[in-house]
Amino acid sequence: MNRWFRLAVLVALSLVLGGGRCGEDEGVSLEELRQDVAPPFDYALYCDVQGRLTGKNSDVLLVHRSEHLERVYADAQRGHARARVLFGQLEAQAAASGHVVADQALGLVCTALPNCTVRWQFLDELIPSRDAGGMRLRHAFATSFERKARLKGVENAVISAVLSVLMVGAVVETAEVRAASAEARAVAAPGRKLVGGAGLAEGLSLEEAAALEARLAEAEALEAGARLPANLEALARHRPSVGQPPRGVAADNSRWVDYVAYWERRYEELAGTRQRPAGTLPVKPPLVWDGYDVFLGRVQRALAFERDVARVLRHEAGLADTQRQWLRGLERPLVTEHMGLAHEGRATLTYVDQFVVDEASLRPGRTPVVHCFSNKQRDFKPMSEKDLSNQLAVDAREALTKYGGMVEVRRPGHPLFGRKLTVSRVHLVYDGKDLTPNVKSKLILEARDLGIELHFHE
Repeated sequence: MNRWFRLAVLVALSLVLGGGRCGEDEGVSLEELRQDVAPPFDYALYCDVQGRLTGKNSDVLLVHRSEHLERVYADAQRGHARARVLFGQLEAQAAASGHVVADQALGLVCTALPNCTVRWQFLDELIPSRDAGGMRLRHAFATSFERKARLKGVENAVISAVLSVLMVGAVVETAEVRAASAEARAVAAPGRKLVGGAGLAEGLSLEEAAALEARLAEAEALEAGARLPANLEALARHRPSVGQPPRGVAADNSRWVDYVAYWERRYEELAGTRQRPAGTLPVKPPLVWDGYDVFLGRVQRALAFERDVARVLRHEAGLADTQRQWLRGLERPLVTEHMGLAHEGRATLTYVDQFVVDEASLRPGRTPVVHCFSNKQRDFKPMSEKDLSNQLAVDAREALTKYGGMVEVRRPGHPLFGRKLTVSRVHLVYDGKDLTPNVKSKLILEARDLGIELHFHE
């Protein structure tokens, strides 16, 4: 993002934080905030005896001085009248700032889709604290931004990016998966909705981050691990803090930071103060920390497996047809990952792991030839042959339901964007390291009877 535009947004935010007071036509630059050295804490630095903000840019400086901000928030939580008035103003102004950024959101992300990555990290510096007070302001900002952005028709991927940076620090974060880039937002590591997963989406395009977010949200909703109580009063007693991680976990551990943000968002969803998108699964209380840690570790391994499968497909795409195993019969295969597909009558998109189209079939008068690949890592060791057959039937049915039949391609920039077509073939790729050759051969034959093509990758 151009430096002048970054500073323009920062100035806009700082002016809103300052309440637009008369005579103040400048905000605090990012450079000034970076160079700021906080003096010893004193309420008089920021407000009068009643807690009303005073002094030029005092609110922006307070928000940026993490220790001072958390001191005010802690005092407010204890019932300190001056602190409550002061922090209440900050919270209201953070919400107003969300509106300002929503008004400019379409200009805050590059337009060379689909290979453009999100550039929102500078927002993270506006409210550097990730403890309770900072996260409270981030939530106020994020909620306001999301509501206004949706009214303006800002793209889901852009909304996801902003919420991700504010609440997680990564490009994954809302639970209603940012639909395709050119679609109006209506429907969120190893992201927004907050599932978490810092680092999972690093380097992904907007659409790929949206797909990852969708899958994280779905997987978390179906996760069978232990969860905290759904009762809000009981749940509040388990509120985590970035600065107080479990024993053996560093305070700056990215996954712990993710967990705190995930917990806070889930709390708001349960309390009804944060709207959930239509078509999502019913909200559940947050996973316990250990379960969340295991869950994201499993997601990371699954993503690594998918990347390996994608590499195999791209390698095959460059081979002659006689040398291929998975892409036979395609003249000029084009491999795309995490493609968003719309199905008639369904409110949300599905995201297929790999989407392959034969570019030669896109010539006028021809029917597009499209193959969809679903990747699955399963623990086959404890399964009997009957269990294996049953699992294959479940996975095949899911793949055909999500990625087969008539679909509409929702990836801007793809040659089939906006086209409705029938998927030619659905493939299932298993991690086959725990299966014998005889078992693999048996499952391949069963898969054909189920209407899919089965492959194994180790």
